[in-house]
Amino acid sequence: MDKAALGQNLWRYGVFNNLGQYIPVTEQVASQCGFTSTTDLYGNPEIRVSFLACSVQNLFDQEFSLHLQVEVTNPANLTAAYDVSMNCPLGVPWSPREIVCEENYMEVSVRRAVPGIANEALNEDWIAVWPVAQGAMNQVWQVVFHFQNGSLQNMMATQAHALGYGVNTTATRVLFRTPYSTQQTEITKVQGLEMEVARATVFYKQAWMILMVDTAVACPINPPIFTSSALSWVSPRIMPSLVKFPDLFHDEAMEMGLDGRVINTATVVSNGYVFLTDADFVSISVPIGAPGGLTESAVIDNRYGTTYRIKLLLDRRWQGDESDRTRHRSLKDIRTPFAPHVLILINNTVPDRGYFDVSLGNFLPDVALVTVAIGGKPLTPRELQSRGCNLAEVPNPNGTRAFTLAVPFDDPLIQQEYLYGNIRRYTLPLLYTFNLVPKDQPLVHSATIECEVADVVLPTVEGFCEAGRIVLEMTHGNLDRHWVPYVGDLRLTAKVAESQNYTLWDDGGRFHLSVPLLAAGLVYEDISLEGLTARLDFNLRDNKTLSAIVTFPVSCVFPTGKLLVCFANGTMAATVLSLDTKPALDPRRTHLRDRNCGPVTADESRALFSFPVTACGTTRRFEGDYLVYENEVTFKRHEIPEANPVITRDSQYRLTLRCRYPLNETLRVWAQQFVGGIVTPVPYALAARAPLAAYRQGRSMDDNIFFQKAGAVSAGVAEPMRVCLPALGMVLFGVALLVGISA
Repeated sequence: MDKAALGQNLWRYGVFNNLGQYIPVTEQVASQCGFTSTTDLYGNPEIRVSFLACSVQNLFDQEFSLHLQVEVTNPANLTAAYDVSMNCPLGVPWSPREIVCEENYMEVSVRRAVPGIANEALNEDWIAVWPVAQGAMNQVWQVVFHFQNGSLQNMMATQAHALGYGVNTTATRVLFRTPYSTQQTEITKVQGLEMEVARATVFYKQAWMILMVDTAVACPINPPIFTSSALSWVSPRIMPSLVKFPDLFHDEAMEMGLDGRVINTATVVSNGYVFLTDADFVSISVPIGAPGGLTESAVIDNRYGTTYRIKLLLDRRWQGDESDRTRHRSLKDIRTPFAPHVLILINNTVPDRGYFDVSLGNFLPDVALVTVAIGGKPLTPRELQSRGCNLAEVPNPNGTRAFTLAVPFDDPLIQQEYLYGNIRRYTLPLLYTFNLVPKDQPLVHSATIECEVADVVLPTVEGFCEAGRIVLEMTHGNLDRHWVPYVGDLRLTAKVAESQNYTLWDDGGRFHLSVPLLAAGLVYEDISLEGLTARLDFNLRDNKTLSAIVTFPVSCVFPTGKLLVCFANGTMAATVLSLDTKPALDPRRTHLRDRNCGPVTADESRALFSFPVTACGTTRRFEGDYLVYENEVTFKRHEIPEANPVITRDSQYRLTLRCRYPLNETLRVWAQQFVGGIVTPVPYALAARAPLAAYRQGRSMDDNIFFQKAGAVSAGVAEPMRVCLPALGMVLFGVALLVGISA
């Protein structure tokens, strides 16, 4: 029966007897009645039936016919019946004794024609049965089983039927059939090889006659011998339970066959078989993979391998004494153990071609490719073709095949990683899913292919300094879609750009960024009378790892002029100009409230103050959710006399400096503190509203602690220090007041 036509449907079969009654064939019925249900080498269901089986119509043991019915039931539980009728002639004349060793039963039939009177001695089994037969009931077929220990067990044929044996007579023959491994069969060893033996005598008694028939049967059951390259099946040449007179034994014919049919010597040689006989053994040796058998795919623990299956036949004819002519046929279905195979993955990728080229093999034809997952996405062969991938099967000379797969580098499922210079790595993660077609067994195989290609076009960046702004322009490369822009540690998004008054646009070819002075994200390197040095650290980072790929700093020096800067670490910086008063003052003689706090640098026209808000007489107060610090710059006037001044030509000068810090942000700082010679990580976390609440409750707070938490480096805290500041990198607010102009 064609397995493809059956598909996943269930099937069973039965036969019709001579009365037209349908008899289902179960496993027990099959072994008792002479039916064998198996598969051929290709997995097609196969039914073999003995000519002497139950319900076979027998015409004088020469013509045989059978009416068989197969029922096929689909998953919807609908059953269809198919009738099969066969008519077969005998073809080859019967031997006096015919023995068949099938896969599920042993069968012997003996010719019952009675020859003329001859001077022959009785065999030992008949002598043992004779007393039983003399006392047996008339006109009843009976069976006597013989055991190695000399004991006997007799029963009527109907009782033997009830135990699963087949006992029958035809026009010319007496039949005995037994399943393997019954209570009445025994295992013996001949030349070290195991045989299963059933020694039985079938007899029939009439008042004037007793007919006794020796129906002993023996079959080799020893397993085959496997090597890495061949299998061997060995049988004893002489079977003592079947040959009473070994000295008179001689072989008449000995042939081997495949699938139940004898093959000629030329086929044996051309297939590479070795068929040998010596005084003790008959052996058949077959190279694994030789013609006549079938190599099949197999999977064990997700390992691919193969097994080799062949259905051998040993057909022998021998003669013992003059009356002993026997034909003995043994059918042996042999399957080799699982032989694992290492799948061969070949990377044929050439970087300049622009695609991965991978080959995976080698598989037998019974392996079907179901899907290939790329980057975790399963794709059928049709889906692979539709997205520009090329999938093909390539045959090999030995009958196996490989699957080749080509995947373009620019497929979205391909992983890309920038390495260095103009080099990037393409990664193709693969997961193959196969199916063994006849057995419906899955097999998965994973692989990862990498290819480094010199095809990266890096972006080019230029920086400019404009009035009050730092400008950066970038020409895009071919990997920018995998990178994200940052200004320092601040990820550059449209929302951030709008909130910080950045100018940002991108036309797909060029990227433009303009950052105003004192905006968040800038780094202030130096402040002096010559100017304020600010740096824009622009970088592109990998969108997965956030590691910096391209870094481009732009530094600009902006003239200070009138300047007040409130740094986030609690430092105030301001400039004083001589022209702020008339007559002009000497900036070198200015100071803060604390007269000891003069300018850090000054000349005849300008002075620069830079000081912490916790020093130099700075005061503080709360205004809503802001902490306000204030100091002032004053001018040391020359007065005459100095003790009780009454005359001066200097202007009276006062410049108020004020900074406001918001308290609605949390600043988190990690520092290293030296305690007893040990460097200890010290976390500082400022919950923004906590100090404000403390002030409102009348409690005090140390400004040094506040700015230590906010980012200042104070006594007892060692450099370096990493500070995570609010989104607004510094707070800028200043008021400059000119108080009084004197002559």
